[in-house]
Amino acid sequence: MEAIAWGYLLALGIILIGIEALLFSFVLLWIGIGFIAVAILSYFTLFASGYVQIAVAVSIGLILVLALRKWSMSLINKSADDTEEKIHKSGVGIVEGGMIKMNGTYWQSDDDLSGYEEGTRVKVVDIINNKAKLG
Repeated sequence: MEAIAWGYLLALGIILIGIEALLFSFVLLWIGIGFIAVAILSYFTLFASGYVQIAVAVSIGLILVLALRKWSMSLINKSADDTEEKIHKSGVGIVEGGMIKMNGTYWQSDDDLSGYEEGTRVKVVDIINNKAKLG
């Protein structure tokens, strides 16, 4: 098989990275980077055949998968401390429409809000499971 033009390898790498953006498997990303690396190498040097180019690209991708996939997945699975409810941990809220408005965000509450009038200021001590806990 004749060597593949570097432009096609580059396009294939970009397409694989684009597909990765939809799947979040963190496998196609690294294989796509492998194809981009081989495209750059193909621009400067000549490979003997397209089979060699594909083999090198997939090999680079698999090495990167084995080395970096766990790290990549940890970026997506950050701890719960970075969630919206931890940003709004506590403070003073206002009862509005049967919910608690605190810092521009409305929160449901397990506490009975029927005893509070609209606009009453309440102390929120914590946000647990997206529900405000009053103190």
